[in-house]
Amino acid sequence: MNYFITTAQTPLTSSIELAQVRRLKIFDSLKQPATIVDLRYNFDHRQIERQLGITGRVLNMYQYFQRLPYQFLDGQASHDLADRILHQDGYVVHDDEQAAYLDGQKRVQAFYRDENLYYIDYNNQEEKLVRRDFYDCGCRTYSEFVDEHGQMTMRQYYDYQGRPKITYYYHGVFKNKPVLKMIHLRDRDQLHTFETEDQFRAYFLDQLVEHDPGASFISDRSDVTLNAFLQMRYRIARYQVFHSTFTMDGRPDGQLFPIYDQIKGMLAGQYLTGLISSTDREAQDAKKRFQTAKSYGIPVTYMPTALLNKRIPFSQRKRGQIIAVARLTTVKRLDDLINTVVLLHQRFSFVDLKIYGFGDGNYATTNYLHRLVKQNQAQDYIHFCGFTRDLTSVYETAEIEVLTSFYEGFAMALLEAAGHACPTVSYDINYGPAEIIQNGVNGCLVPNGDSHGLYVTLANLLEDQPKLQEFSAHAQAVVTKYSFTNVKAKWQQFLQQEGLWQ
Repeated sequence: MNYFITTAQTPLTSSIELAQVRRLKIFDSLKQPATIVDLRYNFDHRQIERQLGITGRVLNMYQYFQRLPYQFLDGQASHDLADRILHQDGYVVHDDEQAAYLDGQKRVQAFYRDENLYYIDYNNQEEKLVRRDFYDCGCRTYSEFVDEHGQMTMRQYYDYQGRPKITYYYHGVFKNKPVLKMIHLRDRDQLHTFETEDQFRAYFLDQLVEHDPGASFISDRSDVTLNAFLQMRYRIARYQVFHSTFTMDGRPDGQLFPIYDQIKGMLAGQYLTGLISSTDREAQDAKKRFQTAKSYGIPVTYMPTALLNKRIPFSQRKRGQIIAVARLTTVKRLDDLINTVVLLHQRFSFVDLKIYGFGDGNYATTNYLHRLVKQNQAQDYIHFCGFTRDLTSVYETAEIEVLTSFYEGFAMALLEAAGHACPTVSYDINYGPAEIIQNGVNGCLVPNGDSHGLYVTLANLLEDQPKLQEFSAHAQAVVTKYSFTNVKAKWQQFLQQEGLWQ
């Protein structure tokens, strides 16, 4: 079995998890067994797996040990479950609060998420929280216990019989997060003790190998796998995928991201077998940087044949419609694009920019970008559209997709735009744009960080409808190298060359 390892799928599905789903389809076509492995608990598993079409194709580390009998309750059944918990002898239930009182004090309360029972709070005589029970598809999955200061002291996961299976012990708080002290796992009639989550993950991964000696691991999330790989007992085939650049500035000789400092030693010690990059260019740079012969360039996605053959009339594109598909983070350098569009609008009143993507975790960049638009009084023609799952109509009605990042691992938005025959303009950065855009054929490459060059390029295109139409006509042909058939051939070559073909 080939295991694609990640954290978990979330409602705002990232490009990494989407890449895994597409890889599953390729492996299925190659008749090579594969499944996705989640190393973090995921309350959204049922909904997201169904949306992504991967029901039954995901193995979660916690669910592997818990084996809970999920019931997939509807809204009414979920409320009925909460009612049974709230109605205890001597308690008075207030339905409007979904709470139960004892001697006038709120002691139990139910909370919901999307109409499903999410957790039950248990309070002491002072109405302070002492325990919170979380529910997943009708099953009590784990409990969190807190002390008199409101700090979590223990998280306890249950098995299918309601017995404690996995227990996390905490002591103190650092940066508003509980500090892990120890993990206990009751498995195979033994009590296993781990000091870190990496040790726990290593034990789990070793269990997979014990049941499948021919297993191979493809890590899509280095932060949860590399340290675990170092602590595994079994030396099997293990590969790290670079979904972004491996250095902090995108330059091949730049400072490595800290998690990657250990890769060279892991390769030498056979804790890691090889590396997979999204582009051939990055694969060659990784080969030199980490001194390994096993560095492969395999695109993280593919273009469906039906899309590449789809004829999309240029006449349906909106005059002056520019789009950017990017998270609102510093690395995307969207302020360059916003400032450029502000200048363009002074010359081309019909210019409109729509930005599709969600914000960064602390919202600092999001707030800055919104302020920038407001300061330039550009709200009428620069719009933040948030996360949109299906961008088909967006790509097929826009005149230009623009990318201004400091660096990328692949630039998937450029590929998707080209697949929908949308002309593209990008800074010439590592990695991806130069392999997706054939300069002057389906789009334009602008020197990295040259905001004036970006303005001139876009202004020239907005004045030249025939050129944009020509770019649109050539866009899909340029990216046929990313067709399902061609990407599938890359994976087949990799599996055969690495001796993983089954």
